[in-house]
Amino acid sequence: MIKIIASDNRYTVKRDWIECKLSFSFKEDKENSQGFGVLKAFNDDVIKAGEGFTRHPHTNMEIVSYVIDGQLGHEDSLGNVGLVNAGGVQRITAGSGVEHTEHNHSEDEEVHFLQLWFESKDKDVAPSWEEKDFSKKEQLNKLLPIVSGHNQEGTLSINQDVDIYLATLEANNELSYSLKNKRKVYLFVIEGSLELNDSYDLAKGDSAQIEDTSQITLATNDKTEIILIDLI
Repeated sequence: MIKIIASDNRYTVKRDWIECKLSFSFKEDKENSQGFGVLKAFNDDVIKAGEGFTRHPHTNMEIVSYVIDGQLGHEDSLGNVGLVNAGGVQRITAGSGVEHTEHNHSEDEEVHFLQLWFESKDKDVAPSWEEKDFSKKEQLNKLLPIVSGHNQEGTLSINQDVDIYLATLEANNELSYSLKNKRKVYLFVIEGSLELNDSYDLAKGDSAQIEDTSQITLATNDKTEIILIDLI
């Protein structure tokens, strides 16, 4: 089963300092408030220069952010201070409790990033944070694992049974991905367009919820960037 969610159908929150497009809308939009498997939030955020989220708490949630453009600053109650550049990924295990701020480090440019929330597998663990940069070259015409709950080499770790991949596909390329029994895939088009399983056309900002399927194919006509999440 494949469900396509068009970019224009996402719930949008606009403030003076942020525009956030929510695939799962924290119950403001009842039709899309339940998440998909252990994925409970998928937010496409743009924050204006010098602005950001003030200090706020989280518990028992795995929070992954991927910076598309700009610089995302991070500070937390554990003493971590970080700066995630375009192409970088950060992971927060909130565990028993952590407070943090996220802000646009630039004074003249917007920051554009995706933020994903997953239920934690093990509850009340010690909170932690880590960050890693990934280049476009590493993910060119292939699925590059960036976050994993299965100790994949070179990835950020996560307290959940998920694997997250990035891919930047040149025009006229095709990838395939196999799903193990009873697993799901969440697919999001960051830039460009693709054809899913020779049947579904996805454009920038579109996503697909995939389950009860053994294999998918992704074909491109132009340069395309995607994020793919294998989850339960």
